[in-house]
Amino acid sequence: MVWQKKNKQKVLAAFLPDLTRERGWEKQLDLHSIFPRWQELVGSEVSDHAQPLKIVRGILWLEVENSSWLQHLQYQKIELLDILNQSLRLSRLSDIKMVLPVGKKKSEKVSDRTVSFVPPDEKKIAAFEQQVGCIADEKCRESLMQFWYLSHACKIEDKK
Repeated sequence: MVWQKKNKQKVLAAFLPDLTRERGWEKQLDLHSIFPRWQELVGSEVSDHAQPLKIVRGILWLEVENSSWLQHLQYQKIELLDILNQSLRLSRLSDIKMVLPVGKKKSEKVSDRTVSFVPPDEKKIAAFEQQVGCIADEKCRESLMQFWYLSHACKIEDKK
């Protein structure tokens, strides 16, 4: 039984890096690495007034607090694009599009959301590390581990 499990892990370890490359997931993981590092990359002034929403076909969509900030960021778009692209290893953003919040009262800001950080249980971390430990490609293994950790640790909540 243990032999079968290890054999399956080896097959997965050999298959996963190629699959992520073939499906373009490496580039997607690289692109989406912007989200958890947003404030670090653009600074607190910009991050207090604009948050990344999604990336579609190489275009980063930002939700901007109000029309004044939208206009201000339009003037900084090329600079922001350069900063973000310099932080990426495998991919590039081609453009940044900006939208105003939909369905929110004007007094409610994008910054009214908080991200709480709750580290996953040590046993869960160890179990996942064991699962991905058989992946031969170190960068792929580390990226997958970081993605898993952040997806389990960061919780977005609205302030009340």
